[in-house]
Amino acid sequence: MKKLNFLTALLSFLKLGLISFGGGAALLPIIRDELVDNKRWMDNESFSFVATVGSVSPASFPVALCSVWHNKFSVISAYAYAFPGPVLFLAILTGFALIGEVGVLLIGFVSVGIIAFILMIISLFIQRNYLHGAAMGIKWNYLAVIAVAFILTCGNALVRLAGVLFGVGPDALPIPIFALPMLDLIFMAFFIILFIGESASKLMLSIALLVAGAFALARGRVALLEGWGFWLGVVMVALAAGSIIYDFVRNREKGSAIKFDYKPLKNFVIFALISAVLTTAVYFVSGNSETWEYSLRIILSAVTTFGGGEAYIAVADGIFVQTGFITTEAYYGQVIGISSAMPGPVLMSIAAGVGFVYGNAMGGVLYGWLFGLLSIFIAVAATAFGAIFLYVCFGMFKESYRLKMVIKYMMPIVCGILIGISLTLLNQAAGVLVREGINAWVGFGIVFAMYLCMMFLRKKYRVKDIPLILAGGFLSLTGLVVFHYFV
Repeated sequence: MKKLNFLTALLSFLKLGLISFGGGAALLPIIRDELVDNKRWMDNESFSFVATVGSVSPASFPVALCSVWHNKFSVISAYAYAFPGPVLFLAILTGFALIGEVGVLLIGFVSVGIIAFILMIISLFIQRNYLHGAAMGIKWNYLAVIAVAFILTCGNALVRLAGVLFGVGPDALPIPIFALPMLDLIFMAFFIILFIGESASKLMLSIALLVAGAFALARGRVALLEGWGFWLGVVMVALAAGSIIYDFVRNREKGSAIKFDYKPLKNFVIFALISAVLTTAVYFVSGNSETWEYSLRIILSAVTTFGGGEAYIAVADGIFVQTGFITTEAYYGQVIGISSAMPGPVLMSIAAGVGFVYGNAMGGVLYGWLFGLLSIFIAVAATAFGAIFLYVCFGMFKESYRLKMVIKYMMPIVCGILIGISLTLLNQAAGVLVREGINAWVGFGIVFAMYLCMMFLRKKYRVKDIPLILAGGFLSLTGLVVFHYFV
């Protein structure tokens, strides 16, 4: 186990924030690799628990995980992880007129090598979880859950992949039946597990699968049961609650003693104090009477976002664009277009970009940085609020059979989602090459070859993560710079 203190935690999470491309669940294997395998600061069971909490928390999944993984080091970890990408984004926005387009281009070149590294970490994560399931004697259950999760979420990734490979526009491709957001899939999993409980009844299993299947059809891209999604969700909540109440009445969950852990609430207070102090400071420095309202809007936008950066685009549009805080042109022309290319959580980059545009329009670049940095601090705190609340709630029922089942099957669900995300990442990396005039199939081959080389070096010679990341980023950067400017 590596020594854990504020400095080592700060450096580890800064590193994670710098190398994390892909957003959402794609960042989970990288964080696990650092905390469980490299530093050994957590065990598998503890990580699975905080990953479950993070997966159902509002705003940013990885930041939520960082804010609850350790009572003493969560605050520094969450901010260290969240800051690198958004700060880089603020720097690019600052110099956009001079080097912005070149900067975005170079980040894209570097991201090809880093994405190959992330694909390696994801594949090792899936392999490790599969072997864990086999060791528990539920190998086939694991495989089934992984397959179902992939089928229900991979639709958009497959369509985009086919479009790039065969040069077909999205309008010419079939609409995927499902392509469910991660949150819908997790909601379905919670329903099935909570409704069935410890029952071995095939009737209850059939009812659970039938209702969950109908919900998937209603929430899918094709929307075969359009308009039914909300009411089916209400039915699922009612059925799950009824099953839990029935089991408690029958005393079937005798081992589920409620234990209240108040320690994480200390971090809740720290996040709140940091937010209040910084908002007050920005208010006095800027003299802007809307500073407090702006901070509250950042909090509201974060705690009402479920589904990560993609969902936040629409939420932030409603809270900042439609209310006149920033213009549509600035939001979609500057913020959204570049934020997805940044490392770390996309949601945090979007929040920082909104702050920069808002402050810049008010008083220039310095005010842009002032409100951009404030936005990052507030968005991280808002994410932590939801995660800490859920962590305490989950902790009260940690011994519950149902919660144990949720934690046990959360990892194969995430594995299935990660297979689809891997396709998206592969498509993103190949897209950089395609824009340089490289054939799509050749582009996929280049990324796959880099992935295989990294896998070989890691397994055969035990090369550490940092050299692999640096080598991958350097090779893709230099190779594409030469191709772009000299070929």
